[in-house]
Amino acid sequence: MQKVDSPKIEDRRIPLTICLVLTVFTLTTIILGFYLKNPLIIIIGIFPAAIYEAIRTEGYYTKAGSIAVMVLVILEILAIKGIIKLNLANLLGQGEVYFIGYFLPLGELTFIFPIVAAIISWILIRRTYGIYTKWLSVLLLSSSLCLLYLVNKESLFELLRYQRYY
Repeated sequence: MQKVDSPKIEDRRIPLTICLVLTVFTLTTIILGFYLKNPLIIIIGIFPAAIYEAIRTEGYYTKAGSIAVMVLVILEILAIKGIIKLNLANLLGQGEVYFIGYFLPLGELTFIFPIVAAIISWILIRRTYGIYTKWLSVLLLSSSLCLLYLVNKESLFELLRYQRYY
């Protein structure tokens, strides 16, 4: 038997299958979350994609971003369940904050965590090279936006309508 010294080549069927399953699962939880008006269902749908994104990313900054999204998903679950309660606008005494190129309205953490996750997901879409990591980033972004809509659609529309780009 010959020994081959070539680098390991990934079987594309495995990540393709995982991404397809995660897409179906995420879309199902989004639809179910909207139908039942329950943001916790949507956040549960985001969690497996966030974990797989953190596993798949390889670059230093993209890995950090993926892990940050995963941590934000966990914190969002705690905020939705009422374990973490905090209004950043009241705490900081201002209505908005500048965060990596965006002016974000401050308020309850149930709204802030998905905003930050959506921004990081957008950055991951632009910074990752692999098709599967981009795919997962799109899932995370779309889920975060759906979660924002379900949690506080007025603030989401205000964020999109009055965004100032400098």
